[in-house]
Amino acid sequence: AGGAAAAPSAVQFVSMRSCGGGVARRGVAAAAQKNDSLLDGIKRVAKKVQGGLPIIGLLSRLTSSEGGFDELAYPEYARSVINAASVDMRNALLALEEKHGKPASSRWVLLLLWMAKTGTGLVPPGDVMNAAKRMRITQDMEIEIDRFVGARERTMKKYEMISPPEPKTADVLAVAVDAMATLCLGLKESEPISDADAALLSAVLESAIPEADSAAVSASISARPTRIWV
Repeated sequence: AGGAAAAPSAVQFVSMRSCGGGVARRGVAAAAQKNDSLLDGIKRVAKKVQGGLPIIGLLSRLTSSEGGFDELAYPEYARSVINAASVDMRNALLALEEKHGKPASSRWVLLLLWMAKTGTGLVPPGDVMNAAKRMRITQDMEIEIDRFVGARERTMKKYEMISPPEPKTADVLAVAVDAMATLCLGLKESEPISDADAALLSAVLESAIPEADSAAVSASISARPTRIWV
């Protein structure tokens, strides 16, 4: 009794500052509720994949002061991105799933972002695209995580004594854009992304990959028809 009131969360703060109308407030509230549901889903996935985390990688994450994304498993990465997500990203995730259904669910979007972020330069982009194609049919996220981690670990064995090369942001964006277009939007290879979907993808990518500015994101989305993965 008499203690100070708890500070508002990031979502609550944004809603008080920027959502003047009831519709806007309901939109942010829906995003917050969706976030809670998503995190619950991530926890369930974590229980399935946590046992397969390499001990060395786990110790590295526990002793790292920065906890960089390159060291994170999918559940950890997803939680980190959602916790730091902008309101625009949260609303874009809601809109993507409402428009495109389960293939555009937040968990699957975050899975593709994780693959792009932690696998570019280590896992062939074509493997990520094939995973996106398979998931649209099988809806088996866990097996694709196992395949991806296995492929990445095989490559990492080459870098036991040295650090692997840092991927270029443009390459990470290209993989993320095309994987999301394949799985979430159901587009064929090199098929352009509509303006409406491009706006949603931009909101997601600009928040999830903060090192990429809006111009770089737009350029990557526009360049999709020119890319062919092998």
